[in-house]
Amino acid sequence: MKFLDNVVKDLKKAGIEDGSSEPPRYWFSTGNYVLNKISSGNFRRGIPQGRVTGLAGPSGSGKSFLAANIIKTAQKEGAYVVVLDSENALDDEFVSAVGADPTTDYKYYDVDTTSQAKKVVSTFVTAYNKEYQGDHDAPRILIVIDSLDMLETETESENTKKGITKGDQGQRNKQLKAMLRGFVQIIKRSNISIVVTCQVYENQDVLNGEGRWIVSGGIKFALSTIILLTKLKLKETGSREVKGIRMKCEGYKTRFTKPYQTVTIEVPYDEGMDPYNGLLAVAVEMGIVDKRGSRYALAGDDKTWYSSEFGGVASEVLIEAEARSEKFLEGFLENDEEEAGPDSEDSVKKRRTKNAQDK
Repeated sequence: MKFLDNVVKDLKKAGIEDGSSEPPRYWFSTGNYVLNKISSGNFRRGIPQGRVTGLAGPSGSGKSFLAANIIKTAQKEGAYVVVLDSENALDDEFVSAVGADPTTDYKYYDVDTTSQAKKVVSTFVTAYNKEYQGDHDAPRILIVIDSLDMLETETESENTKKGITKGDQGQRNKQLKAMLRGFVQIIKRSNISIVVTCQVYENQDVLNGEGRWIVSGGIKFALSTIILLTKLKLKETGSREVKGIRMKCEGYKTRFTKPYQTVTIEVPYDEGMDPYNGLLAVAVEMGIVDKRGSRYALAGDDKTWYSSEFGGVASEVLIEAEARSEKFLEGFLENDEEEAGPDSEDSVKKRRTKNAQDK
């Protein structure tokens, strides 16, 4: 087809190069193996290069905590981190407690408006792209925005300064959607990953197959991956004292594996996230480990142990789980009195059907 030669030339003159689509060149871990799995389909991959990932959930579900853990793992892999904080959640003391380093290869910006956030990211990425021009060996960058929900429009900001109580919700959603679309375009060929946090709202029509929580449509469609977090209380046996939270994590949207896989991770307030936490329950679901009363055993093995002794076999179990990584994780079907509600088995099935139809 000789006409293609002219097509290529004409498009090249217009600044449009032909090429091929490529998968992410690298990934940052979320800091937890089973959370990586529901996000990417791989126990060792979490946050993809060249994409925008969303951590969504109701207040107090662990979004900022997970963002800080991603910062920590990215730094361990040599990444430079840029943080945009609109709600004073990722202060130096907090990220340090998680294990991240806010003093080295780390830049923090306090932002109030969507336009400020867009200016910081676009200025940084434009300068980066100008210097490295798509070099695959360029430095790796992680940009974190916590959170989208606290970003105001300029009109809202001016009204606040004047003491006027007046929202600008329609413009705010449009500006957030436009901002995220722009970010998708400017980072897709660069060694840059963006992670944003956002709130969800409770579904008022539980029969529509969307599940209990809904992510705003303008945000939802701009993100490559959305991890939905919901909070359960973490208590010691026989105690009323809350020791932390249990994050129920669902792969709400992902282009790299099957969506709607769910796992539960324990996050004690005084310890932080263990990379192996949640793997034992997944191993039981996969048939790698048998639960025998209050004790456990590797499938086919007579030697039993308590869950507190899982560390002794965790690495062996992880290797076996990786070999069975195609297994769909349905941890959200577990019955839990702290989070009873519309995420029933019927609701989940409807949501999967709707997702398949949308595709």
